[in-house]
Amino acid sequence: MSKKFFAILASFVIIGLAFPASPVWAQDGAGEEDVSIGEVSDPGILPDSPFYFVKGWGRAIRLSFAFNSQKKAELALRFANEDALAIKELCDKGKCQLAEKHCEKFQEQFQRAVQRMERVREEGKDVEALIEKLKENHFRQQQVLASVLEKVPEQAEEGILNAIENSSFDLENAIERIQGKQKMEQYQEELNLQFSNVGEETRIRIQERLEARHHKPGEISGGGSQEQKHNQGNPSEE
Repeated sequence: MSKKFFAILASFVIIGLAFPASPVWAQDGAGEEDVSIGEVSDPGILPDSPFYFVKGWGRAIRLSFAFNSQKKAELALRFANEDALAIKELCDKGKCQLAEKHCEKFQEQFQRAVQRMERVREEGKDVEALIEKLKENHFRQQQVLASVLEKVPEQAEEGILNAIENSSFDLENAIERIQGKQKMEQYQEELNLQFSNVGEETRIRIQERLEARHHKPGEISGGGSQEQKHNQGNPSEE
């Protein structure tokens, strides 16, 4: 058999390992309710696995088959959903420090989703459906992260709060640029409603963190100006 055949076969094996089929049951074997975000209910290989590198390969291969900005935005959103669920599952396993570290991966993927959505708009295409999908998925991401915040030890809280704050700010700025200030303010109001699933103390901490961010004009997650961050890309995933 040719080398090309083996390369293709290996690609499918990697994708299969990195992206297992989502479970259809409402509860897992331990009796815990499954959590889903958008179309994702399984985070796939977790960072505590020695085979976690395979997940990165699988994502790179999937991106290589995404031939336009819309598909790349949707894939990045899916990856962010997986990463948010991975944060929760790691914390459920008592590995909250690793969960906190993985928050950076979540932020990176969500930021890519927002950036590519804006690129779709720059290409002259309608993004209304895509931006609404980002909002809907993001609200669910925030609910999951807020529930994690209630469980993590104090030393891991900052990473979770950063993930909630920075991802919200990325989308907030994009909404204002694309849909206007009124839609952005509506998004802020809807976002605050997403934290009803947590205790009052946690909800207040999150809302205070988000409100404080609004008093930092010109900043976006990761530092730098808005224009610099918007134009920043990841050459390996273009």
